[in-house]
Amino acid sequence: MPPEKEDVYANAVKLHDLEESLKQCCKSCFQLGKSCFQIAWHCTQFWTTLSISTIIVWLIYRPHRFYPTVDPGILYAFNLTAPGNATGQLPSLRYNLAVDISLRNSHRGLKLQYLDIGATAFYNGTRLGPANDTLPAPFRQGPKNTTIRRVLHPTFQGTLAAVDSSMAAELERELAAGTVHVRVSISLTIKYKVWLIKHISFYKYDCWLWFPLPHVNAPAIFHDAGTRCWLDK
Repeated sequence: MPPEKEDVYANAVKLHDLEESLKQCCKSCFQLGKSCFQIAWHCTQFWTTLSISTIIVWLIYRPHRFYPTVDPGILYAFNLTAPGNATGQLPSLRYNLAVDISLRNSHRGLKLQYLDIGATAFYNGTRLGPANDTLPAPFRQGPKNTTIRRVLHPTFQGTLAAVDSSMAAELERELAAGTVHVRVSISLTIKYKVWLIKHISFYKYDCWLWFPLPHVNAPAIFHDAGTRCWLDK
């Protein structure tokens, strides 16, 4: 065979080998991509199933049926004091309120741990002040069938200075009607565990109380024990 033909033949063989190598490389890349896609697909299926299962379990076990209740409350004083002689000075509101708040774990199989508890009193949307005493926390409550309710005793006493005209008018209207409405806001930070996962949730409840007019020697009493507090969304 002439040298020229030998060179052409050798180049053809090399080209053929290069094509085969490229085919093998492409095939390997395709197989690798297919394997990666399958792995990603299986991972997606696994995490989707796990996420759905976790959400379902959380919906079943979350303490959404938990609501504090108000036991008897006592309103010792709730009256406006006349402003001083200075021009433009506004009246003040003197208040003295004591409330019993009951906490009970209504879930049958979930243990609760109360990390923090706060209580604040409001009138006509105006904040009177936080509870004067420190509420107990942290503490634990077992499931419904093994737990006795825990009763808190927040008290609110003080003077709200510079009561504006709208709030003073509302209080005068309620005093004339013979009923005073007060809202007590309860904030709870609760920790609970579902399977091996711990959850920390914050809940806020509004407890509405209505009192007859308090007098010096006869404080007003809220008699509707067991009144449910409503979740503030």
